[in-house]
Amino acid sequence: MARNRPLKPGPVEQADIVALSHDGRGIARIAGKVTFVPGALPGERVSLRVIKRRRQMDEAMLGEILTGSPDRVTPRCAHFGVCGGCTLQHLGAPAQLAAKQTQLLEDLDRIGGVRPARILTPLEGPVWGYRRRARLGVKYVHQKGRVLAGFRERDKPYLADIANCEVLIPALRALPQRLAALVQTLSIREHVPQVELAAGDAATMLVFRIMRPPAPADLEALAAFGREHSLRIALQSGGPDTIQALDAPAESLRYAIDGFEFVIKSGRPISCR
Repeated sequence: MARNRPLKPGPVEQADIVALSHDGRGIARIAGKVTFVPGALPGERVSLRVIKRRRQMDEAMLGEILTGSPDRVTPRCAHFGVCGGCTLQHLGAPAQLAAKQTQLLEDLDRIGGVRPARILTPLEGPVWGYRRRARLGVKYVHQKGRVLAGFRERDKPYLADIANCEVLIPALRALPQRLAALVQTLSIREHVPQVELAAGDAATMLVFRIMRPPAPADLEALAAFGREHSLRIALQSGGPDTIQALDAPAESLRYAIDGFEFVIKSGRPISCR
């Protein structure tokens, strides 16, 4: 018998959500067994139906929120719940920060066996429009007859069909839809699996992962897109060392926050000075 077997949804049950998992799912205990409930928040009483059973835990689908959490908010993004890029937009920002701090302290204790002698006040930044770097999947979908660009759907291998991303900085927010339209025009549209976005204070770069050399018309279309939107365009045919900018040598992007300088190099972790 498979350990992780899908099944028809079980009967409707009610449960109290007692905690939040590291990936943003509500946790209930039904007959002493941990049950994960996506979309539910601590302090809520909900109806649910179990859809997957495991030896140590079950997974359920949320039905109705019978008693809501005071920390519950309306997600700002129209794609929330389908796009897998965010998991906690239904939880208010202060509660999100508290949940992440709790998770960090629990991990330090459980994994590292250490407890901090002093806990500093958490650093806070903008709730929306803060992300300067992202990797968007790109795919030409034959059934739809068009290109999609975005993050993966939640718990699925498909790309979410998104128009914009609320957590990206304003210069990048509307790029998913614009990138999809651009790649749609390329002869290599079926051979562009990914685009990396990165924004510094002085420049923004898009790195197109390509699996086949572009035609001259493709290069002109990419360059024109860069000029139109004030973006630097680069191509990547292999590892990070294969990145080549169309208009100038690929340079590091830099941005400053509170006196610290952060450096973005495509394909590599962000460094701080």
